Amino acid sequence: MQHLCARCQHLQAATHTPNTPHLPQPETLPLIKNPSEQHITTTCSRRLRRPEDFLDAVTWAVKYHPKANATTLAVAHDLAANMPASKDGHIAYVLATRHQRLGIARSTLAHHTAILRELGLLAWAEHGSLRNALRTRLGHRFTPGTGYRATATIYAPCAPPEYDHAHGQLRHGTGYHSRIRAYTPQGRLHAITNTQARTARSAGSAGSARRTPSVPTRTPYPPARRREGRKDNAAQPPRAAAAPRAAAPSPRSARNTTRCTPQQAAAGIAHAQRVRLETWWTQSTPLRQLAYALRPLIHAGYTWQDTTRELTHWHVRTRPANPAALIHTELRRRAHTGELHLPQGSIKPFRQPPADETGSRYQAMLQHKQDQHGPAYARYRQTLAAPLRTALQQSTTPPTPQPPRPQPQLREPEHAFHRACTTPPDPRHIYRSRAWNRPDEPTPPTAVTGEENQQLWAELADHAQAAAAFQRLREDLANTTTTGTGTPAQSDTSWYG
Repeated sequence: MQHLCARCQHLQAATHTPNTPHLPQPETLPLIKNPSEQHITTTCSRRLRRPEDFLDAVTWAVKYHPKANATTLAVAHDLAANMPASKDGHIAYVLATRHQRLGIARSTLAHHTAILRELGLLAWAEHGSLRNALRTRLGHRFTPGTGYRATATIYAPCAPPEYDHAHGQLRHGTGYHSRIRAYTPQGRLHAITNTQARTARSAGSAGSARRTPSVPTRTPYPPARRREGRKDNAAQPPRAAAAPRAAAPSPRSARNTTRCTPQQAAAGIAHAQRVRLETWWTQSTPLRQLAYALRPLIHAGYTWQDTTRELTHWHVRTRPANPAALIHTELRRRAHTGELHLPQGSIKPFRQPPADETGSRYQAMLQHKQDQHGPAYARYRQTLAAPLRTALQQSTTPPTPQPPRPQPQLREPEHAFHRACTTPPDPRHIYRSRAWNRPDEPTPPTAVTGEENQQLWAELADHAQAAAAFQRLREDLANTTTTGTGTPAQSDTSWYG
């Protein structure tokens, strides 16, 4: 089994020299002709993310397809050049521009791409279609004049299982998301040789230049000079004598300074620590953030008892997601409304727009909505309003009345039964009257009296006799069909009643 080979691979001895690792090669490579097995959800091939791995797999596999040639390798190299653009190694097919760049016909490019799919080197990640991709990409920003761009075909480079087996690579899992977990001894030697060859080629192409990261890290702003009285005031080495110049502090450091000495910051942290112990909804806040949010109260001379008392009066019912932000906002609101008196300048004033006495802003908002939604509403009134109203009227038309449900046979209405009872009936008498259902006794129970009820029971008795006659007719027809002799006319005519 695979996990046994991976676990016991250190016990196997290499049968070839390390300089020339030799791996068993398969005689044939099964071709994947069924298109349903060429998707990333159904393929047996393993995904590849680096162009070098894809080109190695292509170079190894093309010799097993009878129609593969140098053009197939050229198409594979052109596809591999687009792999670094995706973190998953996916490739946009773009048939229209790719065949022009390669200088071949569209049918030739499609033919050699199909060869790569049959070898298990390419799998469909997404099928192309004639849908407008710009409509999905832009969403509500899509307008009728934006344009049209069809959905592209996306391919995923892969390596077939036979390639991994031939190179001594042991897989973990199956399908597209499987990965290499271990190597056989010959596969390890081959991987080392291949890596050394790639390193030599990359060093030869790059020369002796030092490799740099693809995204250089830049300092957002020059660091500020260390000054006395600040937190990071370590001793600096003496500088060489230079021409005197005016010391100008960095504008960013001057703008972002807190104007708070280290001693004041330490006192604020101690103040915030005592407040956090006494106020339950601030216990998840870091001390530095809480001390910064409580700084207006600290500068106003509040002790930690006064601050705790003030926060308790706010009656916070649930634990806020960001208590420091809540304190900052609530202090500004209370200072602005006059509920909390703080020194002038400790709280920034709200930037409230002037009152709209004439209603000009409201009218401008209505005009903006009219300009934005008016044309679409006008088109709706001209084209869609009448058909939608007609369809709504048709869907809301009352249904045709259904015929009333037939009354059960041999059962009188409830009100007629109770009106016919001369004396209050007991439950046993009511049961006997309701259970009367024998056609051979057309006489109704004694509890039913009156001309109307007698006529009703006569009709019910006729119905019962007709039902019994039809039942006898069915039995005679069944007997005639079973025996095959006689006709209904020759049999007993008593079923006519």
